[in-house]
Amino acid sequence: MQDSNAKHTHAGREKLEDTLQAHGLTLTVQRRAIFESLEGRTDHPTADMVFESVQSKMPGVSRPTVYRVLDTFVQVGLVRKVEHPGSAARFDPRTDRHHHFVCSSCGEVADVELASDRRVPVPSVHDCGFEIDDFSIHFTGRCEECR
Repeated sequence: MQDSNAKHTHAGREKLEDTLQAHGLTLTVQRRAIFESLEGRTDHPTADMVFESVQSKMPGVSRPTVYRVLDTFVQVGLVRKVEHPGSAARFDPRTDRHHHFVCSSCGEVADVELASDRRVPVPSVHDCGFEIDDFSIHFTGRCEECR
């Protein structure tokens, strides 16, 4: 019997393979390694952090390769790019709708779950002139460590 971590990893690999195949992309060793380096992470790593993680296991991987693969993963919906003013882009393996807290002192990014009774109203086309496909809200302040 598999433990839950092994099941989670297997499901993640299936998602990776299925998504790449649906977009006509092959599963390369680099793509697998980069995906595995993101799986289960909650620290919202920068591309450089992902590069360092992958390079420790695959010394031959290049920084541009990691950047290109991350961009591909964003385009096909395997990861989300989290961008906040004044900080480097970060990558989030959670692709469901959720929001983020950003520490204005150290730059830490943490997930924020809003209770259903605290939902933020989404503007309509009448309100803003845009058809909204998706949204993410970031809250800024200071984390526990920086307070």
